[in-house]
Amino acid sequence: MLSSTPDTDLIYVIEDDSTTATITRILLEKALTNSRVQLYGNGQQALDHLTAARQHSTASMPSLILLDLNMPLMDGWEFLDACNHLTVGEPVCIMVLTSSINPEDRARAAGYQNVAGFFSKPLDARTIERILRLRRSASGPTQRTAAGTEATLHHLMYQSRATAPMGDAELTQLLTQSRAFNAAHNLTGILLYSQGNIIQLLEGPETGVRTVFTRIVRDARHTGIIKLADGPVGQRLFAQWTMGFRTATPTDFATFLGYINPEHTERLSLNDPDLQDLLVTFATA
Repeated sequence: MLSSTPDTDLIYVIEDDSTTATITRILLEKALTNSRVQLYGNGQQALDHLTAARQHSTASMPSLILLDLNMPLMDGWEFLDACNHLTVGEPVCIMVLTSSINPEDRARAAGYQNVAGFFSKPLDARTIERILRLRRSASGPTQRTAAGTEATLHHLMYQSRATAPMGDAELTQLLTQSRAFNAAHNLTGILLYSQGNIIQLLEGPETGVRTVFTRIVRDARHTGIIKLADGPVGQRLFAQWTMGFRTATPTDFATFLGYINPEHTERLSLNDPDLQDLLVTFATA
């Protein structure tokens, strides 16, 4: 997962068309007077800079990346795949800005944990406002006390069944809603999906966790909800994700359910290191 300590004034624009890139830079600098916009003609150039920045603690990492999808040498998809292997510090917010109107591209982009939004060209002032609003929502969910340590954490994991099959469009909508709400309430977690079966882990302040779970219980898209784990936890497993997402094969999903065994939930705790390893393995596979 692409991460480090972001510089709030630094923005990357990854765009192979020089005219489009220049216009984007001008619009961003007009909207954000203190911003520093760096232009890259393809994903490889940007990735090289990100790799160098994460290796030097004094180098700046961007707080926002605007990413085109169709580019030479390394396209946007390859860039997103490569970013999943950069793992230091806090997440960097990526917004896809593309000429593609293919709904499959939108759904595919939603599966990447760093992608906070998907926008169509051309960029204009209204789109910039939406991008910046999303960046503020996704600018790192962790809240800390004055002493620098995170407040008491709670986790809740549940199993449910979708009342209707969820295609790419439905899953994209669900993830977009979840990520926006979670970012605003200091929540992180992971959602696993397999042919209508859902397992979701929520982590963060107890009030926020319970608020979300109450919303889920009332959500007509869920049925057969079973709470699998509920209690305090020492640290977040998915601090970099406002809501991670993975699809699982029926076999893998059954294996996971076989481990957690909903009939014996009193034995289930996310402080169990084996369960933590299993969750992380599923999430990063």
